[in-house]
Amino acid sequence: NWFRKIPREVGKLKALTSLNASRNFLRPSKEALDLDALTKLPALKSLDIRYNRKCGKASLLEALRKALPRAEVKTTVSFPAPPGAFVGSSPAVRDPRLLRSQLEPWPTLILRRRLAEDFGQGETDPETVGRADVMRRLLECYRRELEGQGGERRVVRLEGKRISEPIAKRLLERLRGWAENLGGVKQERPSIAAEKYMILRSPTEFKGKAQGGSRRARFAAQKFQRYKDLWDLANLAVREVDKEFAETYTAMAVTKGFKGSPHIDKQNVGPFYGLSLGNFPDGQGGICVEVNARLVAHVNTKNRLGMVDGRYPHWVAPYDEGCERFSLIFYQTEGKHTERGAAVPWAKNLLL
Repeated sequence: NWFRKIPREVGKLKALTSLNASRNFLRPSKEALDLDALTKLPALKSLDIRYNRKCGKASLLEALRKALPRAEVKTTVSFPAPPGAFVGSSPAVRDPRLLRSQLEPWPTLILRRRLAEDFGQGETDPETVGRADVMRRLLECYRRELEGQGGERRVVRLEGKRISEPIAKRLLERLRGWAENLGGVKQERPSIAAEKYMILRSPTEFKGKAQGGSRRARFAAQKFQRYKDLWDLANLAVREVDKEFAETYTAMAVTKGFKGSPHIDKQNVGPFYGLSLGNFPDGQGGICVEVNARLVAHVNTKNRLGMVDGRYPHWVAPYDEGCERFSLIFYQTEGKHTERGAAVPWAKNLLL
């Protein structure tokens, strides 16, 4: 199902007793749910809008029950999260060494599927088995399976593509200057643990919006001009490795001191490239990404560009935090959508 709103024709079905609009993309507004029309359906006894991601607030369920007192209303309440559903309020505060932290970014549906398909535990009923119980059962399966392996999944180490030394040196020098002189908001993504985090949008992303009067787009254009030299220099590094991607990515995250933070980039339309620079030891602080239920890839990105699909749980591997580590993440949130494939697209044959 792909509905973003309840079709207006539903309001004409005066004998309708049950409306199942679950597993869609419904928005939680009065207009999208056509609430005025639903309240005028005299025979309506059941409204099911479970598994609509944007309709997960407890306040919405309360409002619908109040508006439709004669009907049984079903939603999937995800906010506030039920007790035990998540550990930690955001990726920034979760210990990336813990298996639960690495699994936490997955939606409950994926965890249920893993419990059934990867560990043979059978299907779980969403009505009676919540996320907390699914996670508990899954972690117990892992504990039994990994008992003789130190409790950790297998990790395969991969090397990104090295960029030229002159560009690496120039980028590091520029990043040190950026960190020293960064003004205003120094952390634009507080859900991620980082000393400094800045996002630059490409002209292809903000130009049309700025001309249309968007204040956010105008701000993005001004920031781009301020750091255009950094964008252009970073783009040279990408061109050394992947000329096609250098033309298509629409944003660049610039960070200092990025730590751990297992997360999924839900807005990405395809894989991203990561590059890290600094005086931290080579082989540390790479990008870890879940390949499958039992395998994690650690991609070395020091002075290297490594492509990873951020739509899988990924995080920064530990490194000597007494050292400096900068990173550049090149990603795309607009344009052609690429179906999610291998977590490390260029190494899928090595990770079978």
